[in-house]
Amino acid sequence: MTTKRELTKGRLRRLRPWVVVYIGAVAVVGVVAGIVWNRVIDLPSYEIGVDYRATIPESSLSQIAAIDVWFSFFGVVGGLILGISAWVLFRRLGWVVTVIAAVGGVLAGLVARLVGEFIGPSNFSERIAQATRGELVSVDFTARTWVPLAIWVGMAVLPVLIGSLVQRQEWISHTPQTGHTAETADDELG
Repeated sequence: MTTKRELTKGRLRRLRPWVVVYIGAVAVVGVVAGIVWNRVIDLPSYEIGVDYRATIPESSLSQIAAIDVWFSFFGVVGGLILGISAWVLFRRLGWVVTVIAAVGGVLAGLVARLVGEFIGPSNFSERIAQATRGELVSVDFTARTWVPLAIWVGMAVLPVLIGSLVQRQEWISHTPQTGHTAETADDELG
């Protein structure tokens, strides 16, 4: 007779390859999102005047906020991909799939941010200090806030929540216990 512990070990052993696949998906989504995020952004630039003052047009200031907006957009897409993947691969684990999706979303968002910022440009203060008259110096490529990371997590968890609602019969068993019927339940209440 097999014990519950042996069944759990067998289930975990069968899941091991899928965990590796999911970790790979998290890494790929993060790296691709970081590269594309860096390539999509048209960074605003400061212009060095004849008096060596750096000025930026007012219209370019909105492009600085666009860095975070695009990171949020990639969070929506990447989070949905990871959430659907987590649901497909791990839905039989129950509530744990929610944690897996959330952790995957956080990790992919962090990887995307690190990759995008690594590609750059960076070191704005050094570049502007070395600039000459008439030169354009673009701002650093960096997310200005950590709030878009929450979008990565939320969108990764969303497919799991929807999937659990749609397939709730698998998760919640409504089978009556032996000896319980609607009549006996009324008798116990009344």
